[in-house]
Amino acid sequence: MSPVPHVSVITAPSVDDVDAIAAMDNPVLRNLQLTQCYAELSTAMRARTGTAADWCTFATWASRQAGSTIRGEDFLDALDRILGRKSWILAPLGSISRWLLRKGLFQPDTRLGHVVAEIHTPFDAFERASKEVAIGNLKVFAEIGHQFARFIATVPVDAAEDSPEFLEFAAGLRPGPPPDGQAYLRDAFAHYQHQRHESDAGARAAWILLANLKIGLHEQTRLQPQIASAVDAPIVTAEDLGARVLDVLIPSSKHWPHIAHDPLARVIGWIAGRIRRESVAITREIVTQALMVLTVPIDPDGSYKALPLGDGLDAAVPPLLRVAYPFLDSFVKTYDPCPPGGTQCGAKDWCDLRQRMHYIVHLFRAYAETPSLFVSPFTPEQVASFRAGIVPDGELG
Repeated sequence: MSPVPHVSVITAPSVDDVDAIAAMDNPVLRNLQLTQCYAELSTAMRARTGTAADWCTFATWASRQAGSTIRGEDFLDALDRILGRKSWILAPLGSISRWLLRKGLFQPDTRLGHVVAEIHTPFDAFERASKEVAIGNLKVFAEIGHQFARFIATVPVDAAEDSPEFLEFAAGLRPGPPPDGQAYLRDAFAHYQHQRHESDAGARAAWILLANLKIGLHEQTRLQPQIASAVDAPIVTAEDLGARVLDVLIPSSKHWPHIAHDPLARVIGWIAGRIRRESVAITREIVTQALMVLTVPIDPDGSYKALPLGDGLDAAVPPLLRVAYPFLDSFVKTYDPCPPGGTQCGAKDWCDLRQRMHYIVHLFRAYAETPSLFVSPFTPEQVASFRAGIVPDGELG
């Protein structure tokens, strides 16, 4: 019998740690803290999974990417690219700096964010997407991060899935499928424990992958409302931009007589109409691009790779997962219509749960044994900064 990979147990974030982070009000600082917490939970899980990535490993990088959306930085990058080739009338918007974003451009609780929210600019779409991503980021962490911390604290590394410790842990999970039930989570944590007692390395890898995928399915089902709302943000916003422009520019104009108000309103309305047409098209493209990309580390030296979620994932499957295992294949075939070795998993409609799961099946399988995923998402200086309540400088996502 080949030995089961083992990594020394480390001090993992506690349930109280997770709950305290989830209770934070500031969405930017909360995202930074919970991303780091995912990384620490992943490190602790390696005592059970060895060199294989667990769900928290992937969640670290998804949350780091979400932070870029929450802070508005990925919107700025996309805005720079798109305005450079499209719009003379909106080009001045491209001058907005990261300094403004970190001062709270998309955070209504800041003075700057309140002004932007009151004006109802085309940036409303970005603010709405930022808000929905922050809600989804918190929702997943508060539930799944909490359960990982509880699992690590209460279930011994080598306990069987029918052990008293595991059964007590499982009793704390709600029966039934998501969004209300947590049956997939129960199955997943049982798979993490089961693989410890497999003699075959390939079977262990397959059980870990199945665990990751079941948590992924639970997560994506729970996130459906936030994903739909974030992607649809451009449809909801900027509808009344033209009607508001005059009142925003000259608040007293609403009290003017019609003979003075209406002609000026028509002129400004023509300009606002052009802004509206361009802004709707551009914001839709920017929001979609920003949400449909995942940036992951591809080398321990700090190199990153952007994975457009609408494209196929041309990445080799690790040798351990090239063997067919019925317990894994029956789940995979439900969401992966590709022939063996196929890579066409791009999700053209990210609001479609099955398309998202198709991509996730390929992603989790292709990167199941990628050591660089375990690098820290932030520098020690950045961690010290955001734990002190300060948004740090440098690349954060």
